[in-house]
Amino acid sequence: MKDKSNNKVIILVVCLILICIVAFLGFKTHREVEEIVQEQYSKQQLLLARQAALGIEAFADERVTIIEILARDRSADSITNITRCFKTIYEETSGFYSIEFINASGVVVYGYPEHRAPIGYDLYAANRSDAFDSARDSRKTEISSPTPLFEGGLGSFIWVPVYEDEGDEGENFRGVILAIIQMSTITDRFLEPIMQDKTGYVYMIDHKGKSLYDGARSEVIGKNYIKMLGENQSEWRDIIEKQMNGSEGTAVYHKEGDESGSESEQIVAYAPVRWRDQLWSVAISVPASEVDQLIQSVYTKQMAFSGIVIALILGGSLGLIVMFSRWNKTLEAEVASKTGELIQSNKELALANERLKELDKLKSDFVSMVSHELRTPLAAMRTSAQVLEVADIDTETKKEMLDIILRNIDRLTNLVNDLLDLSRIESGRMELKFERVSLDSVIADSIESVRQTAIEKGIALNIELPKDLAPVKADREKLTQVIINLLNNAVKFTPGGGEISIKASELNGQVEVRVSDTGIGIPPEDLNRVFDRFYQVDSTLTREAGGTGLGLAICKGIIEAHNGEIWAESEPGKGSTFIFTLEKWSD
Repeated sequence: MKDKSNNKVIILVVCLILICIVAFLGFKTHREVEEIVQEQYSKQQLLLARQAALGIEAFADERVTIIEILARDRSADSITNITRCFKTIYEETSGFYSIEFINASGVVVYGYPEHRAPIGYDLYAANRSDAFDSARDSRKTEISSPTPLFEGGLGSFIWVPVYEDEGDEGENFRGVILAIIQMSTITDRFLEPIMQDKTGYVYMIDHKGKSLYDGARSEVIGKNYIKMLGENQSEWRDIIEKQMNGSEGTAVYHKEGDESGSESEQIVAYAPVRWRDQLWSVAISVPASEVDQLIQSVYTKQMAFSGIVIALILGGSLGLIVMFSRWNKTLEAEVASKTGELIQSNKELALANERLKELDKLKSDFVSMVSHELRTPLAAMRTSAQVLEVADIDTETKKEMLDIILRNIDRLTNLVNDLLDLSRIESGRMELKFERVSLDSVIADSIESVRQTAIEKGIALNIELPKDLAPVKADREKLTQVIINLLNNAVKFTPGGGEISIKASELNGQVEVRVSDTGIGIPPEDLNRVFDRFYQVDSTLTREAGGTGLGLAICKGIIEAHNGEIWAESEPGKGSTFIFTLEKWSD
């Protein structure tokens, strides 16, 4: 009896030890899972904040660049010609609240839209000329911190000075172009979509701690966060101060709740927005309970596992070790699965951020390219105009100068038309007038537009069309634009003595058109990107052929709007072939 009693004590002690071990391992696993998931979740929130910050920077920089190009390239025009561009910029681009012209005396003389422009408003009389004076004296763009607008809300003011070069006499200050970006435009586009169907909120502050956006409390916008925080919110105060210094990171703080005094633990991720001399900070604040929900299924299985193991231990079941092993593997697989999902999500967000950086670089390259493409014809026109001012030049010289001016006007017109076409394609506003189109006549018209240039370079033009080629369903004008674009590219990149051919055939119920040349060809690594907007195989401004990299992007947009496809085949040094398909006309 004594031995049995001792055995019972031993079994009881062993069971208690095993139960303690299971409880300890369960608690340890619980903490490890929580730490891993919380770390990955915080990284995901930080990537979202970075993505929003980069989007805001790119959007705001693009708007400033547009106004700076206008102020620089139109500086010699009359005020009427300068302000005439305001309506086009406002309607063809998004994001501007209003665009105004303030003369050298500090008085608003024009604005668009007119109902948002305080015509006659005198900055000096209103004692609000600091930014105006700074832009005039520094001759550089000034950006004011977001301030209240007359119609409500906050707006960021962009002051771009306009100086006209008067030669030896110096520069003449003509005034300032004031563009206003309403903060709600930025926040609606980049911040509000972040938390759709999610728990938490987004806020944005400036370098002084002033609220520029608060997705949870709109009434605090325009107020200072530091002044609103209570003494017991030191954790959040430290985070706000780091944001004001332009830091990036994640942290945890306790947020005050309702009048009952309850608190909730929050995970916040913040990233800086650096726009010229402005420093803002975007932050995403979510309840820590979101992490608990992500691993709730893991915890449920873990608790079930612990209960079963303890029951088996108490029952003395021989299958304890087997069950322990199986459930442990299940838990590990579940943790690996959840962690893998978070890691994959982080990779996708990282790729999106890289794409944003790439688009930002393309935008910068494009702005430089367009500036170059604008300055070249403008310089030629200015020189020709100066020659025409000479009274005693002969008639032949006058005609030559006028021809130069007209050619460069056409060049500028084509550039603007390309930009407008691309804008309409990307915004889905391109209108097509489908009709029964004969490719014979379209190709013949297109060939005529490049024939003279081809003859001058000694390039042969060949057309191979079957006699019974079916008509296509297309917009004649847009289709002609595509073929002329492809032919112009072929002529541009084919050396003298080369050959260009255009062929058409019926294939699988469609009509296929092929434009081939014997030119320089396209490297394999660039072949899949030639249809990207602004992309060029040689993007340097000194390239021989010239251009902005929009032609093929426009061709792709037009063909795809016709429910067709377009692609390229090439071998460097032996030429290129561009192929597109169209639907046949059906009566």
